[in-house]
Amino acid sequence: MKRYQFNLETVLRARRAQESVARADLQRSNLLAAAAEAASKKSREHYEEVVASVGTPFMAHQERSELAAKALLGSEDSTTEARAVVEKALHDYVAAAQAVSVLEHLDERRREEHAVAVAHQDATLLDELAMARHNRARAQAKKATDEKRRWQ
Repeated sequence: MKRYQFNLETVLRARRAQESVARADLQRSNLLAAAAEAASKKSREHYEEVVASVGTPFMAHQERSELAAKALLGSEDSTTEARAVVEKALHDYVAAAQAVSVLEHLDERRREEHAVAVAHQDATLLDELAMARHNRARAQAKKATDEKRRWQ
């Protein structure tokens, strides 16, 4: 019997590559989300600092507060978008990992089936060899007995 070869090996390699890309996308989106959260935190701190400040003219204070509020809302929107990208990237990674897992389980099952078939084939070959040796020994014994009878 020939050596085991998984028929879907190229598909498995492609799925592993897709899983690797999906993992990298997930890592990148997590980094971007963390950066967006840090920027949002910084923006909130700045907004609270501007609102709490005193001693500036009313109009300047109001304008600075509005700008700080807009920046805070924008950073919160960016954080929300970044979290949505993380969720999508996580979904894509899980799907890619599941596809790889299915193929790996199939490969493992086929390997086991191949090993059983090889073991069966080896056992059959050994049985055939033993039977051939037994038949040859019987034939030789019969021949020897026939020879003895002929000379007697």
